Amino acid sequence: MAADSPDGDPAGAGRVPPIAAVRGYVRAVVAEVAGVPVEELAAPDALRELGLSSLARMNVTVRFDQDLGDIEPTLTFEYPTVEELADHLLATRPAELARLLPASGAASASPRARPDRSDRPDRTEHAARSAGASSGDIAVIAVTGRYPGAPDVEALWRNLRDGVRSTGEVPADRWDWRAYFDPRRGRPDRTHGRWGGFLDGVAEFDAELFHVLPLDAAHLDPQERLFLQTCWHLLEQAGMLGPTTHEPETGVFVGSMNHTYGKIGATRWPLGELTGPNSAPWSIANRVSYFFDLHGPSFAVDSACSSSLTAVHLACESLRRGECRTAIAGGVNLILHPAHLVGLSTSSMLSSDEACKVFDAAADGFVPGEGVGAVLLKPLAAAVADGDHVWGVIKGSALNTAGRTSGYTVPNPARQCDLVTAAAERAGVDPATLSYVEAHGTGTALGDPLEIAGLARALAPGRPADRPCPVGSLKANIGHLEGAAGVAGLTKVLLQLKYGQLAPCIGLEDLNPRIDTPVVRFPRETEAWVAAPGAPRRAGVSAFGAGGANAHLILEEYRPAATGVEEEPVPEEEQLVLLSARTGERLRVLAAALARSLSEEPAGPAGLAGLAYGSQVGRRELAARLAVTARDRAGLRAALEAFVAGRSAPGLRTGAVRTDAGPGGLLDDEDGRTYLDALVAKRRLDRLAALWVDGVPVDWTRLWPAPAPRRAALPPYPFEPRRFWVDPAEPFGAPGEAGDEGGSRDAAAPVGAVPDPAADGPATAVEEVLRQVAAGFLLIDPAGVDVEADLMELGFDSIALVLLTAQVGEAFGIELDPLQVLDHPTLAALRTLLMTEHPEAVAARPGVHGLPGTAR
Repeated sequence: MAADSPDGDPAGAGRVPPIAAVRGYVRAVVAEVAGVPVEELAAPDALRELGLSSLARMNVTVRFDQDLGDIEPTLTFEYPTVEELADHLLATRPAELARLLPASGAASASPRARPDRSDRPDRTEHAARSAGASSGDIAVIAVTGRYPGAPDVEALWRNLRDGVRSTGEVPADRWDWRAYFDPRRGRPDRTHGRWGGFLDGVAEFDAELFHVLPLDAAHLDPQERLFLQTCWHLLEQAGMLGPTTHEPETGVFVGSMNHTYGKIGATRWPLGELTGPNSAPWSIANRVSYFFDLHGPSFAVDSACSSSLTAVHLACESLRRGECRTAIAGGVNLILHPAHLVGLSTSSMLSSDEACKVFDAAADGFVPGEGVGAVLLKPLAAAVADGDHVWGVIKGSALNTAGRTSGYTVPNPARQCDLVTAAAERAGVDPATLSYVEAHGTGTALGDPLEIAGLARALAPGRPADRPCPVGSLKANIGHLEGAAGVAGLTKVLLQLKYGQLAPCIGLEDLNPRIDTPVVRFPRETEAWVAAPGAPRRAGVSAFGAGGANAHLILEEYRPAATGVEEEPVPEEEQLVLLSARTGERLRVLAAALARSLSEEPAGPAGLAGLAYGSQVGRRELAARLAVTARDRAGLRAALEAFVAGRSAPGLRTGAVRTDAGPGGLLDDEDGRTYLDALVAKRRLDRLAALWVDGVPVDWTRLWPAPAPRRAALPPYPFEPRRFWVDPAEPFGAPGEAGDEGGSRDAAAPVGAVPDPAADGPATAVEEVLRQVAAGFLLIDPAGVDVEADLMELGFDSIALVLLTAQVGEAFGIELDPLQVLDHPTLAALRTLLMTEHPEAVAARPGVHGLPGTAR
């Protein structure tokens, strides 16, 4: 029984032991069981690198059980690092640890506690009151996307503002459109449309950054890869990729309706390849939740062309029900197979040329388009309290279906009117106060007039005759993005709110004569967005799916409430800006991008604190690191330019963190934490920078007493553009020609084809065999395989590890248990296993000679 404290309470009651003490205890237990010095467990990933056997891991659990009682037997498999083990034990066994560990200093909060991320803590109470904590208002706090002719949303706005059309013929790197084209409508297995809005680089993916095995990356639907990278930039923009800003209670809702990459894979079935490329819509959402460790609802939505706007609606409802604290909502659409255009042509949906003639008398069908977009949503009260940037406020939304009409694809204007009315009622606004509507507007002779008829019916009551509502559709600019059309329209409205302007309806020469109503108008030039009297700028967004699946939402500009607290200027003092990337080459690209952005603004201290704060707390900390101390933007820019050019500069520090070593653990005891606390208290930015670039974790939030500065935007992370694609059995010109790096499986060396290694020495020879086997999975040159890297970090999941085990065993003529590979998680550890436990088999391998204790 635990001893009692002098006051009669059980020893340690009410006390939470410091996390440093818990980590020290975990290291001591593991070192005791493993029979190694505790110093060997100092590095962040030391427990994983230690390579404990399954039995040893169970013994560690038994040892914890003796001290803490009733510990789950899978503990060390679920939490494979000292930090994760300590965090879990402190979260689940605080009282037991408090009795076990000596009291030392002030109690430390549980690492699982949700951090306070308010940029303006002193305004929180007022902000929550002004936003209405119980209201259903949802804030859009980040927006990202890629669209035809626009690699980001700012480029999209420039194209919309300037009236640019970004559609054209099917690119040659997709397929040869001439093989399937016939200008006559209705020809079997032919398309009268050869146009679309296409993205560049859809085969490119940074597999290593997202821990996807390169061999598997070629089989993932490019839509899944594209949406995953988009979500990285989305969370990065919101400052939610940092260790203290990550929000696990986040839902993921993604709209997607076309999955033609699987059709490419099906062409290889006759060759016996039944497990190649696959298009699984559920995996688009679940991949995001898995990689970013998000615990909210996660699913894909397919309601045809209303999919992504339906996803936004469902995300808002999930937030209102309290199922998640933030939500990612968006959509993705790619055109990867000629059957896409052939199918639309068969249904007579395609335009006869490259123009999507929205609302025009010549409208005869739409031009399909590609794109990916996402928004990050949060209840408005929480967003204001947390100091998030608010792009706009979603007031309400609604869904319905058309029911039976005169044709399966024929809209029902009455139901569309009901939809807009219902959305306005849920938003608590009068439809007459809408000052813009982003219509579905596909450019069809019948669909456009029917939509405008239903919309006018909903907007007319109470609207002055001299104030018709402006209506537009960006499909005239980028084509119809089908499953991603709704989020594209929402993005356009958010950009118009940001700049206070309405983009023109391009290509509109003669209004469709069936559109005859004074209730709406169609801007022909870029113009100022004028709100209805007494109302903020307020808009509706519509998306209608084939078969009558309809969605509409109402949003408006955010008008911050007066707080009564004046903005305090940030002192002009030295600041520390941090950048990191997976590789040194990507770090240089990122540094160059930040230097360019700084050169576009006047030099000076204004905004430097916001840059420093955002770089410290909001972004993922990766292995290649750069830190700059500077007093103004000019000094920061000069240091970045010097780094890009390979020169040193005052205040510039760089470093690289390895997974198998690092000084972080040396400062993870009580003395180390005290030292770091002192550096933070004295604001010793130079020393903190030097420690951080070498891998020492620093709680940067402690550098910023309230009120912290507003985060300033930094350039998005530059993904490594490596190409992954699988060619069809009968080529039609898909991306990734044979021989391209990271192309199809056929372009890589067959898995399991292991050339004889050079006999430079037994360990080197064994290592060469392992490199060759792993290279077949990673699709890289064997020389580039890092034998010290954790296989799981390289993208090997449990299935891939089983395959790796089988091929290594085949190479050496032995039976290997996959659990042995789990216990030896690097190729270097696996090499040691082979040389110590299978010396005869290794020695018999051609090219391997001189193993100790074996015949030559």
